[in-house]
Amino acid sequence: MDTSIDSLLSDSKIQILSAFYGDGMEKHNVSSRLNKLIQNDLLDIDVNPLSLACPLANNRPKYLTVKYQIDQTVFFTFGEDGKRLLIDLNSKGYQSTNSAEIIAASYGTAKTKYNVMHKIEHYKVFNWREYHADHETFPSDPQNDDKDYLTFVYLGQDDIHMVTCEEGESISYNLDQTELFRKQAGKEHFIPNVPMLPEFGKGMDCSWAAALTAALLAMGIKTNYEHVMGVSGACYRLAFCSPGWDYSSVDGLVAYDYATWGYKAFGFFAKFADRVDKTNRAEERKYMVNEIRHNMPVLGINIRVAPEWGVICGYKDNGADLFCRTKYDARVIDSPDYKKGKLNPFDYLYVDNWPFIITYFADRTTPPSDKENLLNSLRVFIDCAKQENCRGYKMGFKAYEVWQNDLLEESWYQNNDDEQFTRRLSVNQFCSLALFDARQAAYSYLSENKNLLLDKVDEMEQMVAFFSEIAKKAQQIHKMLDSGEYLEGEKARHFWTTKMRVNQAKLLAEMLELEHKAMSIAEKIV
Repeated sequence: MDTSIDSLLSDSKIQILSAFYGDGMEKHNVSSRLNKLIQNDLLDIDVNPLSLACPLANNRPKYLTVKYQIDQTVFFTFGEDGKRLLIDLNSKGYQSTNSAEIIAASYGTAKTKYNVMHKIEHYKVFNWREYHADHETFPSDPQNDDKDYLTFVYLGQDDIHMVTCEEGESISYNLDQTELFRKQAGKEHFIPNVPMLPEFGKGMDCSWAAALTAALLAMGIKTNYEHVMGVSGACYRLAFCSPGWDYSSVDGLVAYDYATWGYKAFGFFAKFADRVDKTNRAEERKYMVNEIRHNMPVLGINIRVAPEWGVICGYKDNGADLFCRTKYDARVIDSPDYKKGKLNPFDYLYVDNWPFIITYFADRTTPPSDKENLLNSLRVFIDCAKQENCRGYKMGFKAYEVWQNDLLEESWYQNNDDEQFTRRLSVNQFCSLALFDARQAAYSYLSENKNLLLDKVDEMEQMVAFFSEIAKKAQQIHKMLDSGEYLEGEKARHFWTTKMRVNQAKLLAEMLELEHKAMSIAEKIV
């Protein structure tokens, strides 16, 4: 307890419970001195080292923080170095708060500094968990060639505090946002509270859209997976690799750019780094670390286990070690061995592989309205449905036709060995899961937003009805193929019969017919 003997013995109605003069790195207790300076229920003092008898002679900005009591009520206030602080019986300063609330902020030096509270207010929209001290984030005096300092005075946990970092470092919130602390250059940083991604088969089965959803939520942007799938147009996607059936067919961006629309829908431009050459990796890592330090998540593919998308959301040792969220994390995190050696407070796991595609949240722009996003979504549906080939993948309506034909090519199933048969069954199950997930998201998105186009209500009702049927047929295929276990050899052949393949091809043909009708309606709407 910092309450001074002088305050306990004082007959003044104002009592200084605690007071410190400092720069956020060094401080002096001046509680006793301030209590002695109170006269006639008034404290009136110039804030400087001389008046407070404190030998602070460095180049960092300085403040006086005060916790005081009038009658039975506790208040907090502060005085800036070089200015006057006055407390009287009418002084109703700040009152206690549990979360860390910044009430003063400066950037610069003791000699020349800027009040940057307006910048803090501006950055609130980004929901930052950390403020980086540099002249991009905060204004810097053009005449100052020395090191600048970022200094905050903040309320938290029933007290008033000060924290400072030097240029190139940062000030960060703790996990529950009750404190702010200095993070020195080169230390670790984790973007807080990036949600877990469910395993495949347990929801959000387009790993790209799942990663984007988690990243947006961590940035404080309210959304959900179905909305992300809808506004990006990924809910209409279908790519199929034939004749060499491959798991990569389900990748959200393998054959069409849904990312540009997905990022734009939330007011961002997407910045891509595709297959970064080894000679440029150090520079790319530096850029990635800077984004993470500013609490901007990064999306990458093939970062753990398999070529699926995840969120890169932390680093140690200047980015030598990267951390992430992927759809493969749950089993590791739930294992007894992991709990013994927990890596960080958020259960992020190491990035095992350098991603071969990286996407960043680039410059912000004004996000489109919900109505504009819906119209853009329908335009993407029309465009991607009409595409036929990209990088060896069949697309859209053509993908439906090729998938059907491959299912009905009975000679292939009779002439190929058990290993090839088993692999094709597994790919088929994975692609069917992705198709059901996507069309279910399309139905959900269109249902929620059908009333946005008041002049096209009937057409939107038709669209919703079509995608309701499409999603049901996709669900039939998924349920039919869901064996509940990994099958191989004779078990695979016994399960995946000719009759089942014919039935699946029939359902795919019916889905294709419905999507042709839906596209005709979409063309009328846009």
